[in-house]
Amino acid sequence: MDFSQDWVPLLGQLDRHVSSGRLSPDTAALSDLMSIYQVPGVSIAVGHVSGRVWAAGYGVTGGETSTPVTAGTAFAACSISKHVAAFGALLLVQDGVLDLDTDIGEYLTSWQLLDREGQQPRVTLRQLLAHTAGLSDTWYRGYAADRAPSLLQVLEGSGSTTTPPVRSTLLPGSRFRYSGSHYSVLQQLMVDATGTPFEDLMQTLVLEPVAMADSSFDQQFPHQRPHLVARGHHGGGTGIPGGWRVQPETAAGGLWSTPTDLLRLDLEIARAASGDSKLLDRDLATEMWTSQIPGGIYGLGTEVDDRAGRRRFGHTGLNVGYTCFSYVWPDSGTAVAAMTNSEDGWELLASIRAAADRRYATSITAAPLSDVTGRYVLHDDYPIDIAVTNGQLTFAAAAQQPVVLLADPDGRYLHPGLDLEVRFLQTNDQPYILELRQEGVTQTATPSTRQPESPYPTQG
Repeated sequence: MDFSQDWVPLLGQLDRHVSSGRLSPDTAALSDLMSIYQVPGVSIAVGHVSGRVWAAGYGVTGGETSTPVTAGTAFAACSISKHVAAFGALLLVQDGVLDLDTDIGEYLTSWQLLDREGQQPRVTLRQLLAHTAGLSDTWYRGYAADRAPSLLQVLEGSGSTTTPPVRSTLLPGSRFRYSGSHYSVLQQLMVDATGTPFEDLMQTLVLEPVAMADSSFDQQFPHQRPHLVARGHHGGGTGIPGGWRVQPETAAGGLWSTPTDLLRLDLEIARAASGDSKLLDRDLATEMWTSQIPGGIYGLGTEVDDRAGRRRFGHTGLNVGYTCFSYVWPDSGTAVAAMTNSEDGWELLASIRAAADRRYATSITAAPLSDVTGRYVLHDDYPIDIAVTNGQLTFAAAAQQPVVLLADPDGRYLHPGLDLEVRFLQTNDQPYILELRQEGVTQTATPSTRQPESPYPTQG
């Protein structure tokens, strides 16, 4: 498999309208999108579990000594740092140093998590990794090098810190709320439990074993290779003063890396989930990309898309000056990572990811129409009636008029007027279940024993 034969043409014809998941006729080359969104540099890598990798750089690093972006140019990995930190935490779980469901107070010695009344809640490592611990809602914007606080100051909200103290603010384990504060606590916990500075711990625990040679959590890393670092840019192409910001919250957003290194980690997790990794065992890898909230989109440090035939997992990232993503499609054994040195890189990255979805998602066979008709119940007796009219499936949810679903070649059905995907899935010889997906959240409706009533008025 020669990835360049796939991706050079794909990058020359990227879809500019990706929300529907369908290829539109409005396409543009990567270079055109870089110009439209004023993104100075882009790096992309594609790899397979077999070890094959293709990588390329486009544009320039930016700054006074700007050079061409190459496959070895390091970018801020932003929140993908969480994904990598979670892998390290699970290795410590595997070694018995940590336990997923033990109170984190058992490990923290330098600082303790409190609620607003000064009480110490029971929070677990699993909840930190899954963003379900209910900690302060925080996004870390970074600091100028001479203004950066320590991690303890970030946790306490003291010194030059620009974010509030990290506190327990929601009922632990009750719901998902994405926040960098969870990973600041994780960082301190890992340091306290091992007695090792976080950047050194991650170097020996994860980066070296996974062969991520162009990556580091050390905030001095970009200074050690100034000609191999992409400098960050605000929207519109304005450069970040000093080139980039320092992130003392390194587990949450301080990793420097390349797309090639990032996909190496995702491919290692995919191998681990198949039982083929020498680093992480199968059960922990499976936990990593299993949603921790029913119908949710996040596992343990991992964004999860669990649609049948379209499964992918990984992480996205946004820091001041940078955007990125790294995902693996486990059913095809392929990973794609891309990084930009601009806050306006999202639209461009969305087009690249959509191309990867179409290329590496595996299709499923559409269910016979006669096998899926009937009533399904979503929740609290919320009925959904599926019927066949003139050879087409009709969909009628509670109190709504029936509509004809649009059939997609990959086994999906799309609602013509709503952001709604429908699939019919079957396990062994069991009846089909109906899978609904809206705004990235998957819900399941099961067959009802009650017969559906006609949605049309009775003539009398």
